[in-house]
Amino acid sequence: MPAQVSSGAPARLGTRLCFLFYARPVFRAWEIFCNHLARLLIHKERRALPQFQKEWAQLNLRRMEIQRELGRISRSHAHVCAQCGHCCQGTRERDAFLDRILQDPSTPHLRARRREGEMIALVQARAEKRLLHTEAPPAPNACNELTCRGCRIPNELRPMQCLAYFCGAAVRALSQQECEEGIRLIRQLMRLQWDAVKLAWRTRIGYGEKR
Repeated sequence: MPAQVSSGAPARLGTRLCFLFYARPVFRAWEIFCNHLARLLIHKERRALPQFQKEWAQLNLRRMEIQRELGRISRSHAHVCAQCGHCCQGTRERDAFLDRILQDPSTPHLRARRREGEMIALVQARAEKRLLHTEAPPAPNACNELTCRGCRIPNELRPMQCLAYFCGAAVRALSQQECEEGIRLIRQLMRLQWDAVKLAWRTRIGYGEKR
């Protein structure tokens, strides 16, 4: 069972700055790099072979667990996000290539940004009857999945950037323990993205393919 994040003493300035550094420039740059590299390396036909599907599924389970833990941290500063809402403004789609390939290795949406269709996470949440805030109206001029009461998609199914991004105001609301835990989790998410890049490369060279 993952450790339960609890509130406590306010985070030290150095810890807050470290978390902010990981959550914004470091993670964002790393995510862009890994997404584009994975797109270049992946083999379009072999990516969904059974032996690779199993590995994608294992990575996706890791991603979901990390995002559940990040979600627990996020709940402690939800009031900050509710007052601001800046991160979710704009109607662009948030799911990136690795979000889609981890959740559905056979996805037809192989661009850096999906230009049509629905987010895989939304389709999955709907099929599993796990959509949130189904009666709430959509938030104006915001992400398509955001309602006036919050996101429709459970934490573990959302795009990785949605759980990894913390602004300065959000970080100031966190405890020392939460900041330390957040740094650890973002590092894990970055490591997972690199593992996904390596798996994309293995689909290209056919490593693990049954002969």
